[in-house]
Amino acid sequence: MIRIQLLLSLLLFLTSCHNPSGNPKLASRPYPMELHVQNSVPIQVIRTDQYIEIVNSSADDYNNATLWVNQRYSKEIPPLLAGSRMRINLWNLYDDFGEKFNAGGVWRTDQPTPLVIAELQTSNDLPLVGLVVIDQQD
Repeated sequence: MIRIQLLLSLLLFLTSCHNPSGNPKLASRPYPMELHVQNSVPIQVIRTDQYIEIVNSSADDYNNATLWVNQRYSKEIPPLLAGSRMRINLWNLYDDFGEKFNAGGVWRTDQPTPLVIAELQTSNDLPLVGLVVIDQQD
């Protein structure tokens, strides 16, 4: 009986300490820190619950761009034309381990990840484009 309890305790310990990793098939590339700059352009990123709305108030088009959030999570986005806007579900952003951005939601028990910084990458060798983040979480 003691052996069974010990075995069950060990099994419970091993399974409770397991931290599920991301999905390597969904992994993005690592954040390009060498391309980071501290300036921003007039493109607003407005968070509403699990979504962000990107409003391009600039006169520039951004084609073939990757959206980077919090210098970790990314997603390829469709062309962001001058004067246009787009809506993106934060659950669709992944890091280089395949882990999703925790966007929160009604049924979530943990706190959503705050949206701190957003940038666009338009090339592998050009500096990133800093965006203006407006986090409207409660």
